[in-house]
Amino acid sequence: MHETLAIAVTAAHRKCDDVVRDPQLDAKQSELLLAFFARARARKASLMADPAALPLLVGMSECGRGNVDLAAGCTLYYMALRLFDDVSDRDLAAPWDPQRAPVADNAALALHMVAVDTIAAAVPVGRAEAARLSLRRHSLRAVAAQHRDLSGTIAGDEAGVRAHNADKSSVFALSAELAAIAAGCEPERAAAYRRIGEATAEIRQIANDLHDLFGKPHSRDLEREVVSFPLACFAARASATERAELQRLRAELPGSLEAIRALLVAGPAVRASAAAMEAARRSIHAEIAALFPAGSLLGLHGEFVDAVADELYRRPRAA
Repeated sequence: MHETLAIAVTAAHRKCDDVVRDPQLDAKQSELLLAFFARARARKASLMADPAALPLLVGMSECGRGNVDLAAGCTLYYMALRLFDDVSDRDLAAPWDPQRAPVADNAALALHMVAVDTIAAAVPVGRAEAARLSLRRHSLRAVAAQHRDLSGTIAGDEAGVRAHNADKSSVFALSAELAAIAAGCEPERAAAYRRIGEATAEIRQIANDLHDLFGKPHSRDLEREVVSFPLACFAARASATERAELQRLRAELPGSLEAIRALLVAGPAVRASAAAMEAARRSIHAEIAALFPAGSLLGLHGEFVDAVADELYRRPRAA
């Protein structure tokens, strides 16, 4: 099963590369985009972490083959949003020159344009309107989230951060839903795939938030005063004394990072984050079981979210 998926993911990568080799793009721009793709692929922790994997599995499970062109379009869309985010966060890395951010911004625009075109061409004519509405809905969610990021208007409470993260990472809901639509699923079944994408995005975002706090020499979220989900959980559930201590320690960064980590582990932040991840993980398994009681290739996605969870917390027995 993994080999079948790996072949399809590789085919989606080739399609992405071919798309950005379009001679109407500047040759140097194509070169930068190809290098951007190569760097992202080299950093993927596993096959299932690739943005093409979920839409391919949806197609394989529903009709026996993955829609490679659609998976490529969703991947291009994902990479466009990622590049836009890197530009706005001033987080550009090779092959991009941080001193020439407008070049990367323009490349992100090019990626978005070819992503939409590739997706549109990959959806059967009879399903085009449903796909257009899905793309519109999730695209507006993503740009609204980016606006909140840029304008500093994210609601800092736990529910607000959770809703914002869902909008910001809606590409996973989009890719799963689009793959279901292209495969001919009825709206109720496509909605189940959308929920799988939503829950997957939540797991990945919380995992990224925890990695930022505990897995790096410096925490960008703490240093830039980003209200990540674990920090929102801490603010909502910690005592006044704990919140005051966190505020004091943040003023002493970077030297106070280990003390902050100890405070977060001892307090409610990590427990609440793990509980949210576990609820999302269970919901994915419930949706997969409802879609395919006898099992399917989509079980690979269930194994993937289990592995992400296992890296961060101990799951309840028999869960």
